[in-house]
Amino acid sequence: MKELPKNLPTLPVDSAKILEYRARCQKPRWKEDLWTWYVLRRISIYVTLLLRSTPITPNAVTWFSLLFFILTGWLMLWAEPWAMLMAVLAYNLGYLCDCVDGELARLRGTTSRQGVFIDTLIRATSIPILAAFSLTIHALTAETPLGLWTASGIYLTTLVATMGLAIPLAYNYTDLKNDESDPVSDMRTTSFFWECVAFVTGLPGFFAALPLLLCLEYLSNLPVTVWFIAAFLVLWGVKTAFRLYHVLKALNSN
Repeated sequence: MKELPKNLPTLPVDSAKILEYRARCQKPRWKEDLWTWYVLRRISIYVTLLLRSTPITPNAVTWFSLLFFILTGWLMLWAEPWAMLMAVLAYNLGYLCDCVDGELARLRGTTSRQGVFIDTLIRATSIPILAAFSLTIHALTAETPLGLWTASGIYLTTLVATMGLAIPLAYNYTDLKNDESDPVSDMRTTSFFWECVAFVTGLPGFFAALPLLLCLEYLSNLPVTVWFIAAFLVLWGVKTAFRLYHVLKALNSN
């Protein structure tokens, strides 16, 4: 049995050629979060190689990523177990596309300012997704829910407003040579503990845990999903305040 390299996100079925492609196309461990490294990168290289000989461009894959993330929030509005599971699938497909686009670009030796632009817009989709979480809580707890059409209108309004702000910011970001970073993001690379904190308080952790919570709710008949979503939003607020504090501290020290 061959020994798999420890510096690559490998699978036991990887051939020597696949390992070579991984080394060419995939990022080093310190640039990846837990979910990307231990789950998505293991399979993304196979999707990348399937797309290599097709006319599909890396930018097209990035657009699909954006659409999957937008779909994620809308599916959460249904506030039904099946829709939440579909949201988990949509989120991970979007995240997988976000891995594949860069691998495909590196494999073909192409770079694109448009790719950087779309990738920046993708990061902004967390805002309407969080708004969708709040609407999900309302649908699950209110005596008179808003209804899917009204909730969809609010979600669309939040999405349009977010994109209206993000588009010029993303355009200006495309010419920056350094990766996006801040003091709190940099803490993730300092230890495994902070990596776990970043995972638990981020959307990858939320959508990894959601299927388990839905199963627990089905077995216990307790509203654990609502509690989980509400707790996550509170935790996100704490993380945001923590990030703001450390960024302002770093700015004042410069």
